Amino acid sequence: MADLSDLPMEDTYHPEVDIENLEDYVPGGYHPTLIGDTFSSGRYTIVHKLGFGGYSTIWLAWDKQRLRYVSLKILTARASSDSHEGDVLHYLVKGNLTHPGKRFIPPLLDQFRFHGPNGYHQCLVGKPAGGSVAKSKEDSTNLMFPLDAARSIAAQLLLGLSYLHANGICHGDLHLRNFLLRIPDLDGLSIPELYQRFGKPFEVPIRRVDGKPGEPHAPPYAIYPMSLSTPANEVDNPEIIISDYGTSFIISQTPSPTICTPALYSPPEDFFNEPITQPTAADVWTLGVNLYEVLGERPLFETFAWDRDDIIAEMINTLGQPPMRWWNSWVKRSEFFKEDGSWVADFRRISTPVFRRLRQRLWDMGRGEMEQMCEWDVTGGELSALEDLLRAMMAFEPADRPTVDQLLRSEYMLKWALPAWERQKRQERQE
Repeated sequence: MADLSDLPMEDTYHPEVDIENLEDYVPGGYHPTLIGDTFSSGRYTIVHKLGFGGYSTIWLAWDKQRLRYVSLKILTARASSDSHEGDVLHYLVKGNLTHPGKRFIPPLLDQFRFHGPNGYHQCLVGKPAGGSVAKSKEDSTNLMFPLDAARSIAAQLLLGLSYLHANGICHGDLHLRNFLLRIPDLDGLSIPELYQRFGKPFEVPIRRVDGKPGEPHAPPYAIYPMSLSTPANEVDNPEIIISDYGTSFIISQTPSPTICTPALYSPPEDFFNEPITQPTAADVWTLGVNLYEVLGERPLFETFAWDRDDIIAEMINTLGQPPMRWWNSWVKRSEFFKEDGSWVADFRRISTPVFRRLRQRLWDMGRGEMEQMCEWDVTGGELSALEDLLRAMMAFEPADRPTVDQLLRSEYMLKWALPAWERQKRQERQE
């Protein structure tokens, strides 16, 4: 007899694309939020939607006390019960005001809790931000930022991570969808002017498969996020916000931390189930993988369906053989590599593996594959300096990875990335 528990659950709602998972409008899930809803005794009024994630929806609201637009991040009731995100952000607010990386961390303006039909929800109030680096790249014609803009973003990300680590915080979930582009100040716009510039909220009815009403657990309609993304190839002066601290933690207060980074960006110690004893080193690896994608057009590790063994193989393909304890314990190693470390040519696999070390992958980033046509400052040594930076960040052994502050003193940062950020700031001051 079949085990019915193994059968897939039928959907309650007709699915919609580009909005939150409607199946999580249940007790413990998302709060049913509509345009015009008010929170915190009428202080905040919802005027549009900014985005959503697996455990929150993010809304644009008007703060009638401060007379400005703010973002409201409403966590699911399930996530609200044990979330430390507000504590982490509050902790970061008190950090060194003079640190150059503080400006890349979202300020926490307010936080409160409220009860709705799906339970108690935590709400974090901050400054509105724009689309993610990932969305900006997806919307572009060439999947890339202009070179100097990309260099500037690289500098900003390292400066922001330096601020986090200086305050004893491990982010634990660094990826391109958590890097947001700052948007121009919206506060000078009335709500009609806001709608005229960015479009009115676009609503789609939420329909149950069985035809029954979804309320009170689900709203009558879902709302698409407002369009705040700029195609990467059109971005001249990007400023980054490192967002989403739902899985971040204070290192000194977390004796057995876990990393929640998507597999494509996770450090190798996580793949081989070793304890995360050096959380900041895990962040450094993760940011290194991200920087390759920020600076070029493609991910560093390209795999089928983010299979974990494929990712390990790509790591080794790119960076060389890992420590012997991992090499010898990798169960599926023989599917990818011979004993001497050369590829196994298995044409039954989805794609035939191509041997590409890190240096070759730098030439494959979309900036030009020949020195004469390359955007990089090849003659000045930029490509070599970038290789040194990424190789240091992605050292297999966590103890061998430099600190963020050491990386900020690397040749690539000092000669190319930080100067690009300084040029951007000077240009903004002149405008």
